[in-house]
Amino acid sequence: MKKLCLSIVLLMASSSVFANEFIPYYGNNPFLFCKIGVPQDCWRPVNPATGDYQVVNRKCFNPYSANLFARVCKQAFLDGKLGDADLGGEPPAPTTDSKGASSTSRDPARIDK
Repeated sequence: MKKLCLSIVLLMASSSVFANEFIPYYGNNPFLFCKIGVPQDCWRPVNPATGDYQVVNRKCFNPYSANLFARVCKQAFLDGKLGDADLGGEPPAPTTDSKGASSTSRDPARIDK
């Protein structure tokens, strides 16, 4: 029984280490890595949820970063969707206050009277 419990604990520990694999691109940010890929390694993401990528130039293709993408990005997605992270896209529209000043153009040093 002790061996079974130890095996389960070791399996859980090893899978959590694998899930937190270091990504030497974009400051170890898996969401940017899965969204952008590594263009200078001559491949692009096709479907991060499944780890699919497309090689755009065989001469400069780097299989290390592409295989890392295939391993890491499958784990970053739940049910084919990225968790709660925002990968960019359209920036939020600037908001305006009651005086009509835009939140993106407001000078914090200016005091409204």
